Amino acid sequence: MNRTAIVRRRLLALVLPLAAVCLVAGEALTPNGLDHPISNLARATKEISIAEAHSGRLYLSNLLVIFGLGALGVSFAAIAVLVQQRGSTIATIAAVTGGLAGFCGALVNTFIGYDLAAAATAHTGRAGAEQVLLSANRGWVFTLLMIVYLGGVIVATLLSGVALWRSRTVARWLPALFVMGVALGATAPAGVVSIPLQVPIAAALTALAVRIWGATASKGALPDR
Repeated sequence: MNRTAIVRRRLLALVLPLAAVCLVAGEALTPNGLDHPISNLARATKEISIAEAHSGRLYLSNLLVIFGLGALGVSFAAIAVLVQQRGSTIATIAAVTGGLAGFCGALVNTFIGYDLAAAATAHTGRAGAEQVLLSANRGWVFTLLMIVYLGGVIVATLLSGVALWRSRTVARWLPALFVMGVALGATAPAGVVSIPLQVPIAAALTALAVRIWGATASKGALPDR
């Protein structure tokens, strides 16, 4: 493996813990109750009231989550690097699906978080802000993005787990921890209480990153030609 290939793989390896840090921190900083789509007027009123009191924190937390989802999308491609021969086709499908899901997830979080923070700080009138948020969160574009995001993450996670399991390039417990970690992280509520539920996915991503980094080190670097 030449030096360029090693650098590329190590950069991919660093994306995994970056995703873990951004997602854990972003979800922990999100004010409680502000990580769900706005489905009715009563919820819009409640969420705007909370967002008005925590607008700066909401902007920061959503920025972290958006970067975290983007990094998670790239992480599926990084995980595919570990899969050789058996399971390689499955891993490739998972990488493409996960990348698309991560992109859509970042857009979904813009609808859910950034639009809410903007509405809470725009000072254009509560009624108008509520209607705009309700329209955005119930539109067909948001619905489509949400379906691709949630469905894509589920499919990519399961396929990645299967590919890692079949390839036997990592310990058998690691694919199971990865799948379980994604499931727990997806159900974690906003706020500090989410941290324990996100420990498994953070541990799995870190362990996979170490494995990717170690695989490049064990093969050594050849001088560029």
